[in-house]
Amino acid sequence: MSVTAQPLSNLQKGEQAPPIHKGAIWRADGQPFDPLQVAKTQHALSAHPLLQLPRLRQLALSLAGTPHVKYALPNRKPGSTFHTFSEADAKKGIASTFDHLEQSGNWVAFYFLEDDPEYGALLRQTLDGLKPWVEPRDPGMHGYSLFMFIASPPTVTPFHIDRENNFNVQVMGRKRLRIWREDDRAAVPDVAIEDYFVHDTLRALHYREDLDARAQDFDIGPGEGVYIPSTAGHYVATEEGGWAQPGNRVSVSLAMTYFTTASARRARTHLLNAFLRERFSATPLSPGRSALIDQLKQPLAQALLLGRKLRGQAVPRGMQGH
Repeated sequence: MSVTAQPLSNLQKGEQAPPIHKGAIWRADGQPFDPLQVAKTQHALSAHPLLQLPRLRQLALSLAGTPHVKYALPNRKPGSTFHTFSEADAKKGIASTFDHLEQSGNWVAFYFLEDDPEYGALLRQTLDGLKPWVEPRDPGMHGYSLFMFIASPPTVTPFHIDRENNFNVQVMGRKRLRIWREDDRAAVPDVAIEDYFVHDTLRALHYREDLDARAQDFDIGPGEGVYIPSTAGHYVATEEGGWAQPGNRVSVSLAMTYFTTASARRARTHLLNAFLRERFSATPLSPGRSALIDQLKQPLAQALLLGRKLRGQAVPRGMQGH
C-alpha cells in the first residue's frame, strides 16, 4: 500500500513525483522495531527529485543568510568540540560552497527543513508512513524535524547526542557511523544528558578512545541508513575510499527525527533530575530504572516547566505535551 506525494514545484510540467511508500524506511534485518535499539535500516528515498544535487543547490540558495545553514570547522576529530557556525561566522557563502562542493573537507548542514513546504511534506509523508511500524512499540510520534548533511571527505561530525529519535538515511556517497547503546552510561553519563536537555550544551560529554570497543560501527551508502534512539552517543565520518572519485565525492544524508510520548517523559525526568542534582547535590535515579519513580517525577517536572514559562524562559525541545 502506498501514498503518492503531492506534485513538487521544481518538477517539469507533467512530471509526477515518485510515490513515497508506507514503510519507505525499514529495518534491514526484518526484525520488529525497538525504540531503544540501534538498528541498520534501508530506504527508498535516494531517487526522490527533492534530494538531487541541482535541487539541493536551489534549496541552499533559498536558505542563504538564514539560521537554517550551518558550517563546521575542518579537520575535526571524534573528540573535538561539537560546534557549528553561521555563514557569517564561517566566512563562507552557500553559493560558493555548492560551486566547490567536491572540495575535500567541505561540510555544510541544513537545520529544521520541516519549515520548507516541500521538504516538510516529504518528512511528514515518510514518518507518517512509519507510524504502523513505530507506534505499536513507541506511541505518540510528534515534533517532526528534518536535518540534512552534505560533506566531501574527509570530514568528521564529533561525538554527540541528540534529543530526538533519528532515522538517519544516506542519499548519496558513503559515511561511517560509530554508535553506542542508548543505555550506555559509561559513554554518555546522565549528567551529560541532563546538561544537554536543560542547558543545551555538550560540555559534560567527553569522547575517549577506550569507549570505541563498546560501540557498533555502520558503513552505509545510498539506500541504507541507521535508526539512532534519543541520547545514544555517536559520531560520523566521511572517508576517502573507492567511492570518492571526481564527480562522486559528495555524501548527502538526512536525519528524519521525532519525539514520542516516552521520549518526552524521559526528557522531563532528566529535567527534574538536573534540578535535584544542581539544587540538592542529589544522585537521582536514571529514567527507565523505576517506572513508579519516573511516574512520580512527571508532575514535579511539569511544575518546573511551568515555572520556566512564567519566567519567560524557553521550554527545552522535546519536553512539551504528550
